[in-house]
Amino acid sequence: MGYSGRYHAASLAAVFVALAIGILIGVGLADDVVSSASQEIEDTLRGDLEDSEAEVDSLTARLDLERQFSELAAPALVGDRLARDRVALVELGEVGAGTTDPATEAIESAGGELSSVAILSLPPDVDAIAAAAGGRFEAQRPGPERGSDLGAALGRQLVGGGPLVERVREELFTRFNGSLDGVTRVVLVGQGPEELEADLSGEGRAFEMALLRGIDVEALGAVGVEQTATDPTSLGIFSAAGIPTVDNIDQTPGQVAMVFALLGAEGEFGVKDSATSLLPDLVPAQVEPSP
Repeated sequence: MGYSGRYHAASLAAVFVALAIGILIGVGLADDVVSSASQEIEDTLRGDLEDSEAEVDSLTARLDLERQFSELAAPALVGDRLARDRVALVELGEVGAGTTDPATEAIESAGGELSSVAILSLPPDVDAIAAAAGGRFEAQRPGPERGSDLGAALGRQLVGGGPLVERVREELFTRFNGSLDGVTRVVLVGQGPEELEADLSGEGRAFEMALLRGIDVEALGAVGVEQTATDPTSLGIFSAAGIPTVDNIDQTPGQVAMVFALLGAEGEFGVKDSATSLLPDLVPAQVEPSP
């Protein structure tokens, strides 16, 4: 028996209706599933966020406590350790207050006196300095040997003063305040390595290195300092001259380390990869009494 056209159309319509109903039911179920999964993910993320915020709050509170402790403990650690000491602050080129201000604070909190602030001219005009120095320096042939001899002599006189420094003051410094008389300890601040490389010739490099070594030999204590944000580090020239360094002078531990370095502690202190420790030994090792 054959199908009529009307029956065939009705059958197709029933199929399409059934398909449409199935799609609607499926979409509804899918919406429920997606909605449920979305809610679970949202709840999980919200819980993770709340846990993270609680952890951040806890760490912030601990950091505040540690900062308060260090600020309260620092005066007890350094108080009067530089009493009656006169300290010079020497900059290799214009460095800026971000480094020099905390160094000055550290000197004063330890009872020291900032006796002078000197900014060395970069690049150094060794010809002009030698001419002003006169004598054997003026007669020497230009070159690294002359730069080394002149730098060493001036470095020694930057500690305590001397006639040679007085003769070359205008040629050696771009700025000089205070007096070198009685200075026994020196804080050094340098420009970054790129600036120094660009500024220094062979004779100029010999002059700077010899000057730093002269300071280190003559001073009771010398230290090179920089801020935590200084990148790349500016301390390499001081380390090469055998001078201890502090890479976080803008932090309380760095200021404490600077004072102990001025008192003779050796090493590279701070928070950067080049540092060997955060602080020097604050309590000297006990010596066993002789039997």
